[in-house]
Amino acid sequence: MTSIHALVEARHSGTTELVAANSPTDHLTLPLDGETALAAPIGDDLVLICGVAASMSSPAPVLLNGDPTLAMTATVATWRRHGAPPEAAIGFVAIVPLKIAGRLRLRSIVLRCDGQPVRYTLVKRAVPLTKLMPILSQDAGEHIADVADTMAQALMKGRSNTARVAAAMSLLAATARNDGYVEVMGPADSGEIFLQGWSNALPVDQSRVFVAHDGYHAAELTAATVARDDLGGGAQGFVGLLAAADVPFDIERLKHLFFRTAEGWRTLEIYQRRVLLASTDVPAHIRDVLPRASAGTETLQLLRRAGERFDGRDTVSLLDKPIRLGMDLVVDVPGGGLLVSGWMLDPEGSVDSVILRASGGGAPVHASWTRLPRPDVTAAFEQNDLFAGCIDPRRHDHGFLAFVPGLSSADDEPVYFELSVESNALAFYPLKPVRALSRRALERLVSTLDPRMSGGVKAIERHIGPMMQALDHPAPRIVEMRDFEFDDSASRTALVMGAGLDTEEVSVALSLLALDPEVADMPIVVCVPIATFGDIASEVQRLSAFYGLSVRLIAADGVQDACDAFEAAIGGTKAETLVLLESGVLPRQPGWVARMQRAYNARGGKVLISPTIVFEDDSIRFAGTWLDDTERLLVDRFIGYPRDVVRGAEAMEVIAGTTACCIVSRAALASTGGFGRTYLGVAEKGRDLCLKLKLAGIPSLWLPEVEMVAADEDHGGSGLAWRRLAQRIDRWSFNRRWSLLVANMRG
Repeated sequence: MTSIHALVEARHSGTTELVAANSPTDHLTLPLDGETALAAPIGDDLVLICGVAASMSSPAPVLLNGDPTLAMTATVATWRRHGAPPEAAIGFVAIVPLKIAGRLRLRSIVLRCDGQPVRYTLVKRAVPLTKLMPILSQDAGEHIADVADTMAQALMKGRSNTARVAAAMSLLAATARNDGYVEVMGPADSGEIFLQGWSNALPVDQSRVFVAHDGYHAAELTAATVARDDLGGGAQGFVGLLAAADVPFDIERLKHLFFRTAEGWRTLEIYQRRVLLASTDVPAHIRDVLPRASAGTETLQLLRRAGERFDGRDTVSLLDKPIRLGMDLVVDVPGGGLLVSGWMLDPEGSVDSVILRASGGGAPVHASWTRLPRPDVTAAFEQNDLFAGCIDPRRHDHGFLAFVPGLSSADDEPVYFELSVESNALAFYPLKPVRALSRRALERLVSTLDPRMSGGVKAIERHIGPMMQALDHPAPRIVEMRDFEFDDSASRTALVMGAGLDTEEVSVALSLLALDPEVADMPIVVCVPIATFGDIASEVQRLSAFYGLSVRLIAADGVQDACDAFEAAIGGTKAETLVLLESGVLPRQPGWVARMQRAYNARGGKVLISPTIVFEDDSIRFAGTWLDDTERLLVDRFIGYPRDVVRGAEAMEVIAGTTACCIVSRAALASTGGFGRTYLGVAEKGRDLCLKLKLAGIPSLWLPEVEMVAADEDHGGSGLAWRRLAQRIDRWSFNRRWSLLVANMRG
């Protein structure tokens, strides 16, 4: 024998080392001298010891390295060796748990066989399980299935870990007998997987199985037998529901299932041409087979409930109770979440819960939704025979609005409401989400909300506000550019104009800007929504030629306000310094850009400069955003005051300027990520940007000596109500993001 010196395996918390002779592992056979053994480590706390003996029983006391303080108990799998001498009549595999702490160099093992201790020296390098099994199979012959079964059982007892389960499953994969096939599969909407096929010995009712699925995982299979005439004697059909114990299964990756019978482990293979059902087809398939199924009462009840799950139909409208449901809007919000808006009429309170389900997940909405007035629903059903005498004509809170974060709809997965009605009955209502929320759709959605009422406030705080924060609006995208004598190669400063749908504003703004010689010589970038590009291009071309302006006109997709237009337009110039100007904000006197730029240069370009902006009646629209030290809130001072109250005021730092008219560096905007896209209006978008700049060391400066004018917005019709609600929503979103910072600011 060569000396024991080769370090084979370092494992365990401490660690454990299997030390063996320096000999090759190729062409290994089972040691037959009764004094040496092979060792195969499993994970960090188990080792398999293989050899021969005159006799062996299980369980067997074990001493590691012959040390009485390192006593263990091993599970032993044995087989009788054909034609072997008495001293080597029994082959064995001892599964030894290494219940030790600290460092151990494992050189030998003492096994007590029928009362007699036998010492085995580990004379070979550690053997991987994949090489050990052919050695055992060759020696055990027809007994290998029973040996592997005993080994697998021992590996799966006690503390489970990945290495043990993988080792046990590899044993079963090599030795388990095929028992049948899975021919039909489909995901149930409640999370289980529906299986149908045939088997010889699959247990009825609930049994523990192991599933080959990117590794091996434990699961519970609840099955019933199904009579079939095409299988001959012995085999029988089955249907069942497979429930994952640890990880959800991808039905496309299932390979086979292992289950144990009295005769040992068996496997169900997944038929190569198996039928894959959609989740909405599974209930009908279960209903069809249930009359021929046999199992325990609980199993049949479970299958019956699975057959009553959602199959794509609206079953709410089939109820014989006064319950009806309708939807106005379902949005799969980009960024994560589902927004649902509709109505439910339930005058007798028969609905116990409403769960929104999508892509295998679900969330109750009945406890968190905001109920809204819907007198139209009351009027539509008060003459309906089913609702006769049930509806209170004075009660109209049938509408609802809810945002459910974390849920989303996959392309091929159903989205629906699950209603639990009294007596444990279920009803379903299919939903069809849209994947884009336009400004017009959002306006319609919230048009019924009144921010002065508690319902409107709750809707903003619970649903609209969180939805806007989760909403991931795509960045505006340049679609087309046209240049009219445009050249910004020699200019460090460019004027960037953001415009909306009002083409006349752009025309007026360019005409007035052209009257200022300093501005007329600057490169001007105008960005408009793509919808107005065709109408305005010819007018911009005419004005550029008439006044000799250098203009680049940009059409952008995704532009809903001036801030979106700014963001797209900035990509249309290489200038380092940007003068941002909304098309509705106009200069009152020439030289305004030069005065702003002098203040900007005096700060080394590390500042955002904003002027005073007044309405047409000379009342103040903007004169800086300040901190109210008493309320610890940000406020725009002097709004509505005559402009004379700030006449002669000195330039001063404020908490935030305005992006309606300002001068700022391109680098500063890039460093903060630009404008946020979780706001509905430009006011909070600009304020949000200024606070991000402030955190980056770029303060805002209010320059009273420069005065711009902006017409008051149209306050007629529903536009005013929408703007007020949008302001309320934006203020909620802004406060959620910045309230802690503002509370710790110094004025």
